[in-house]
Amino acid sequence: MAAHIISYTALIGLIVGFFLAMKRILTRDNYINSLILAFLERGEISKDELIDKMYEYGCKDFRLRRIIARHEATRADYVMIFEKLMIWGNFKKRHRYVPVSSFFFVGSLDYLLEHKHEDAKKMTMKMFNYFHF
Repeated sequence: MAAHIISYTALIGLIVGFFLAMKRILTRDNYINSLILAFLERGEISKDELIDKMYEYGCKDFRLRRIIARHEATRADYVMIFEKLMIWGNFKKRHRYVPVSSFFFVGSLDYLLEHKHEDAKKMTMKMFNYFHF
């Protein structure tokens, strides 16, 4: 009987964890999409405001802030990387826009900060592969 209670508790824990993770993912994706639309289509925010919002989000997110801290990334790093991604990746496909989306995912942000001095084309092509463009 006790084994059943433990397994039910574990199952409930897994279900709750799954729903919390899905909520986080959907909230993040909606935020990314709202930034892309405000920047690209509606022109409501400037490039500087966009970068401020991306950097602020990264510093608050529990997964991204570890990467930012590990690479000692600054807002200036975000600006430099954003400019590089704009050269080769300045177009939107579905709900992705590489110069913005790349800063919100653990794998892509880690790559960008680790290779921030790399060639713009190589960096952008890596992000295209990451997002299956």
